Amino acid sequence: MSPVVLSGLLFYAFMAYCFYRILSRVGYPPWAALLVFVPFVGQAVLIAWLAFGRWPLFVQLEAWLRQPVDEDDRVV
Repeated sequence: MSPVVLSGLLFYAFMAYCFYRILSRVGYPPWAALLVFVPFVGQAVLIAWLAFGRWPLFVQLEAWLRQPVDEDDRVV
């Protein structure tokens, strides 16, 4: 295997790992990081999904913030 091909595979594996970490932290399914291996389209789809999609983490946070707060639960 030529060094160019090997370095390209290592680069894409690193990018997939980075997207895996990002997707798992914001609440998307981490398997979607495999889209990095789709030539020309995969990375663009992932970046657009992260940039313009509604993150499940924020949906959960907004639902949590809308819950009523009891007087006993307040921190003074």
